[in-house]
Amino acid sequence: MLSVASVRSAKGASAYFAADNYYTAGVDAPAGEWFGKGAEALGLTGEVDQQRFEALLKGELPDGSRVGTPDRHRAGIDLTFSLPKSWSLLALVGGDRRIVDAYREAVRDTLRWAERNAAETRMEVRGRERVVSTGNLVTALFEHDTSRAKDPQAHIHAVIANVTQGPDGKWRALHNEKLWSLNTLLNSIAMASFRERVEALGYDVGDRSKHGNFEAAGFTRNALMAYSTRRQQILAKVAEMTTRSPAAYDAATLMTRPRKEPAGDRVALVEAWRASAAEAGLDLPARVAEATARMAAPPSPWERLASAAGAVAERGRALFERLGERLGLASSDPYLPRSMQGMSALAVGAAHAVASALRHLEQREAAFLRTDILKAALDTGLPVTIDTVESRVATLERSRQLVRGDGRRGSMMTTAQALDVERRILSEVDIGRGSGRAFVSADGAPSLLAEAARERSGITLNPGQSAAGLMLLASPDRIIAIQGVAGAGKSSVLAPVAEIITRDAGRVLGLAVQNTLVQMLQRETGIPSMTVARFLKAHERLLGDAPDRAALAAAARRDLGGAAILVDEASMLSNTDQEKLVRLANLIGVGRMAFVGDARQLGAVDAGKPFSVMQQAGAPTAQMSENLRARGDAIRTAAAAAQIGAVDRAMEALRPFTVEAPGRGSQEAAERWLALPPEERASTAIYASGRRLRGEVNRAVQDGLLARGEIGPGSIKLQVLDRVSLTNEELRYVQSYQPGQVVEIAQAQRGQRLPRAKATVERVDGKRGTVTLRLSGGRERTFRPAKLRARDGETPIQLYERKELELREKDRIRWTANDHDRGLFNADQARVLAIGTRRVTVETSLGVRVALPRDDPMLQRLDLAYALNAHMAQGLTSDRGIAVMETRDTKLVNQQTFLVTVTRLRDALTLVVDRAGNLERQLARNPGGKTSALETTGDIREARLPGSGRGDQANPRRLPPEKAIDPDQGRSKPYEIGI
Repeated sequence: MLSVASVRSAKGASAYFAADNYYTAGVDAPAGEWFGKGAEALGLTGEVDQQRFEALLKGELPDGSRVGTPDRHRAGIDLTFSLPKSWSLLALVGGDRRIVDAYREAVRDTLRWAERNAAETRMEVRGRERVVSTGNLVTALFEHDTSRAKDPQAHIHAVIANVTQGPDGKWRALHNEKLWSLNTLLNSIAMASFRERVEALGYDVGDRSKHGNFEAAGFTRNALMAYSTRRQQILAKVAEMTTRSPAAYDAATLMTRPRKEPAGDRVALVEAWRASAAEAGLDLPARVAEATARMAAPPSPWERLASAAGAVAERGRALFERLGERLGLASSDPYLPRSMQGMSALAVGAAHAVASALRHLEQREAAFLRTDILKAALDTGLPVTIDTVESRVATLERSRQLVRGDGRRGSMMTTAQALDVERRILSEVDIGRGSGRAFVSADGAPSLLAEAARERSGITLNPGQSAAGLMLLASPDRIIAIQGVAGAGKSSVLAPVAEIITRDAGRVLGLAVQNTLVQMLQRETGIPSMTVARFLKAHERLLGDAPDRAALAAAARRDLGGAAILVDEASMLSNTDQEKLVRLANLIGVGRMAFVGDARQLGAVDAGKPFSVMQQAGAPTAQMSENLRARGDAIRTAAAAAQIGAVDRAMEALRPFTVEAPGRGSQEAAERWLALPPEERASTAIYASGRRLRGEVNRAVQDGLLARGEIGPGSIKLQVLDRVSLTNEELRYVQSYQPGQVVEIAQAQRGQRLPRAKATVERVDGKRGTVTLRLSGGRERTFRPAKLRARDGETPIQLYERKELELREKDRIRWTANDHDRGLFNADQARVLAIGTRRVTVETSLGVRVALPRDDPMLQRLDLAYALNAHMAQGLTSDRGIAVMETRDTKLVNQQTFLVTVTRLRDALTLVVDRAGNLERQLARNPGGKTSALETTGDIREARLPGSGRGDQANPRRLPPEKAIDPDQGRSKPYEIGI
């Protein structure tokens, strides 16, 4: 495990790190040692001298020169590499110092990689200050063996001084942003290297957890907790608190954190550890002896690979077949070699690890960082190292299955498949050029549209709305885009357009990605609507190779030929769904397929940003740029600034309405909402930046309403299912499963004798790669997750955690699954009317009352709905809002979620944050959103559609970016960064 922290005091650090060095039962070690190419360049070798170390942390170099100024120089950073608890026990209590030696060498491997890939400085290059690679670090290594509670905890402090030698030979301050950002990858590198060494010592590794961590085989959680005094102290303190949020754990950690004192009598300390091991029934010397004996016949690389894959290490062809079965070898997998013959076991393992990593990453993103590939491959649990993984990535790059980004996106990569999908989308858009249906003439459309809008809503459309309506009605093109900022009044356009089309017996169909958006679209426009998923399911055979495909196409044309299909909140479509939609538009011959949304708002959960790509490539697009929703001055200014990425201006407008509440943001948001009169609560939404904060706010609001007597008295204790968000590839990893979880088998797995059902995880055997499930009636089935296959992107199973929830009368809830027959839709809200001895009665958002028996499955598929996160909020509107954001949610707090939040509101927003300045800086650094494959490679302009009418078609690289959807346009200059 790796933690990263700033070294705040040179003097204090030099004393701290030099003390308490690794020293057990007669084993001595130096006070620390120098490491790194930078240290060598400064003549720093061997044992660390405390005075010289302190001077270096102050920026004073051995030759008398210095880096930075005495009053402003940062000392450095501390990378603390900690052995998982079981290995510390075997090394420090069991007496096998070889384990510490193996870990030390693994840390050295990791630091060498960090030098090559993360050592940087700022310097002037051709008149501009740039971040450049230096390839050297000055590091002091210190080995410690106890935690603050004097438990055995072998760990190594790699203290990296804030100095590095630039390419010009000059010493400068270290630009350490990469070192901070790559901390989880560095841990994965260290653990992969450690695994190779510790298995060579005769040890078996146990179950894996996050970031490549693993314990030694055979250690139970209870045995490890007995040696985790600090963890027990923290848990005991949290139990005394009113909340169990991450903030509470952080606070408990600080409240119980003792000053780290010298260990004193080390011999006595080790004897005490051994006595505790005996009491816990741990015969550590015996385990060490077993490992030592196995060293006489260590497993071969092929046996290690087979073992990691849960296979038996037969020889020859049988071994290859078993590995293919366990690891997902398929002739259609573009990321695997066509033949494994002649490859070493390490190379085969790396090929499978990288293929697995890419299958995992490409489900969510069309482009990703190269370092994300490395980390995901190392974390598969296969016996690979960073060198073999990097070699395999390079091979795929040479074969063009992986494509490196250009220019400022040079650290990113995409795949040939992702590029092909985006090009196919644009090709279908181009096929639709001139093939659409003009529902009315271009000359007659303006007056018809204006009249219909006045008759329906009594409004006059603004120029942007009129342009969008005219394109919908009169464009000769089949596939078009309507780009409208949040609050632009899209419904005011779609409703009269649909009315005009249906007057002449034309058909209009609405699509949206979520049931709540479907309901809203239908309610606000009168357009019959359904989910994108339902529409695609109805036509999936037409997209496939069905033998009756011609008949299916003819039937679809009779139903939808010449119709207008309007896809709302189109930014939320993935590449996969967008490609299917545009293919169907051309196959069926619809009159118009219009994608309506805002490219700057939240995208799909899965890969791609096709709505943006369409516009950048020059698809026929109408622009609606005026926000009609915002009425309050502050919210109008903030929304306009957020729309162009001007975070500083948005935050300035909201400053009078921003509340700082470090560590208690969810409680503050709940209290402010509860303090409102009931009629104001109904028009005031609560937004949270992510799942964690949403859950905290929901609990705080429910507790407050209960204390006021506003909910209850009836109640019911439920065990609801909370979905574990995993990719299809992660569901193939045995380490993704934990006893007690619920597996929902959506598609029967006949090869593994698994029926379509719900089951509980009973046991997980990482060694064999199996999960034992208990079905209804007590039957057990064992299955291998590695054999799961997703068909057409559909996940064969879903995984859930059980969560306790006490529901009360008058509670506001939302559904987390669908029951179409009873009108209960995923993400839709309802209110609990009554809780009886036999039934729970709820009222849906449409006012329909439904009585659910206490054992009804839908009572497992709900949650409280006092607070919403950004994905739930997109498309919704309220008069006022309270938003809570915390900078610790680094991935969730970005410009996209901020934009969605501030543009939901008409009148006012109260922003509850931990630190306003920190939030502003984080928002400025993190645009959020996705990157398309074509953007990554710089080919987006070359992919521009013929006839787009923009720029010099003979030289597409000279075309200007599409300002309406370029995420970099308008970003505040002080915080401008590359992506």
